Amino acid sequence: MYNTLINFDKDGDILLQDNSIALMPCLWKVYKTRGLGSDMVKWIVSVYDYKSPYRRLPEDERISRVTYAIYGKDSTSKYKREEVAQAIEEYVKLQYDPLIDQFNAMSEQMFKMNLVYRNIEPTKDNLEDLNKLQTEMGKAAKSREQIKELIIKDQESKAKISGTTSDEFSLFEQDDRLR
Repeated sequence: MYNTLINFDKDGDILLQDNSIALMPCLWKVYKTRGLGSDMVKWIVSVYDYKSPYRRLPEDERISRVTYAIYGKDSTSKYKREEVAQAIEEYVKLQYDPLIDQFNAMSEQMFKMNLVYRNIEPTKDNLEDLNKLQTEMGKAAKSREQIKELIIKDQESKAKISGTTSDEFSLFEQDDRLR
């Protein structure tokens, strides 16, 4: 996960010693399931993580591109399996941040506004409407930037997720979570 809930090494493999996996039993189940494993966990994280490089793409496009990057094809039915759906739901709930969610929603809407704006041909009749739209787009961009600054400030605080350090697990919990 891009250093939020799950850590990956430089090759993109999941770090098994990452204790935050204990917070996600459904994701751990996917990891241990034959035919899903590490690739499906990488798929879930790449599609749904707030810090994924694919995050700014529309969901259908994200799914297609991540599937191709991991499996070498445009689609796979693996992500439609029940245990994968449960892991996705669990992962999304655990990493939910209202500011990031608001930022992403605003980004998606701004993407749509930009498409509309690009497709309008300026004429004498619609020049005032174009200027009004441009002003509103500027206000939206400013609001989005303010939210981005709040998110960065929060992330720079280095807040840790409670229960994810090995010091907080007993030997029995360490052993049990890796089964």
